[in-house]
Amino acid sequence: MGDLADILRRGANGAWGLGLTEGQLAQFARYAELLVEWNAARLNLTRLTSPRDIAVKHFLDSLAVLKAVDVPHGASVIDVGTGAGLPGLALKIARPDLRMTLLDATAKKLVFCRAVADGLGLGAVTTIHARAEDAGRQPAHAGAYDFALARAVAPLERLLPWCVPFVRPGGLVVALKGASVAEELPAARPVARRLGLTLSPPLRVELPEAEEPLTRFLITVRRPRR
Repeated sequence: MGDLADILRRGANGAWGLGLTEGQLAQFARYAELLVEWNAARLNLTRLTSPRDIAVKHFLDSLAVLKAVDVPHGASVIDVGTGAGLPGLALKIARPDLRMTLLDATAKKLVFCRAVADGLGLGAVTTIHARAEDAGRQPAHAGAYDFALARAVAPLERLLPWCVPFVRPGGLVVALKGASVAEELPAARPVARRLGLTLSPPLRVELPEAEEPLTRFLITVRRPRR
């Protein structure tokens, strides 16, 4: 996965100035290797298996959070519907200071995430096997996080009621979306109003190193302070 490290070196560092070290680039390369290996065992983690696709459409896509949102040092983050650990594990590699929790309803995906976290020596990574709509009501997780992230999980109208309960007052929900976000916003706005929330305009991020222009949109919603 040497090509992958080169792509991230140019994209994350050259284009975005994220300052990934050679050690972090090696961690991303090993993450990609594990993703391909476990996927071959029919774990159904991803359709993307080439170094460029993984680098751009998984890793840089996940790191777009750091390009668009100010994430303070030591922030507590929950990745809702983490799947193969994206964006959570990618962010944890880039920002080891983050306290990362990965939530998914599929146990075997969390087994993979745990293997990656342990294999790469990532500290302060917790996994939760639960449905988002259930875990957000549990005392251990309700209002416990600074950020709730979700990537390719569900339409915004369903995602907001799942994610908002996880964040503390003043905390932020960040949804990573593709071009379909324009179709989701009309249905999401009344849901946001019922929850007492305001949808911010989508933050547009162009992914570097893509073979064709590739745009991502981040929807941010701040939970009102009491």
